[in-house]
Amino acid sequence: MGITVKSEYALRIMMHLAGCGQNNPVSLTNILKEAKVPKEFAEKIVSDLRRANLIVSARGRKGGYQLTKPANEMSVFEIMAAVDEPQKIIKCNFDEECCSDPESCAIRNLVWRRLWNNIISTLKSITLQELVDNCHKE
Repeated sequence: MGITVKSEYALRIMMHLAGCGQNNPVSLTNILKEAKVPKEFAEKIVSDLRRANLIVSARGRKGGYQLTKPANEMSVFEIMAAVDEPQKIIKCNFDEECCSDPESCAIRNLVWRRLWNNIISTLKSITLQELVDNCHKE
């Protein structure tokens, strides 16, 4: 169980935009440097985030990327779902046919499904702003 690298990079990019791009567009070069995301990942992730209407881009010398809405109105789940299949978070495929063993079915149905529902609920309840606010707290 865990967050994919792609989702983690997307969250880093969005945190960076929320932290320094609220009034002005942030360039991809700045994102690469400050969010520490490899260029190959960043270009694809930014494209996915734009397609999901979570960020917009502005062209030109002072162009770059900005959030489409305030960080306190974006959930972690929304960001992760834009770049990844949320089902990849938990290592269980919920396929009824692959589970012919009654004990395995009980594990899948009672444990994994409950875990899955709790994880999704948690991801939906955490906002991008909360991530930004807690970035330097330990």
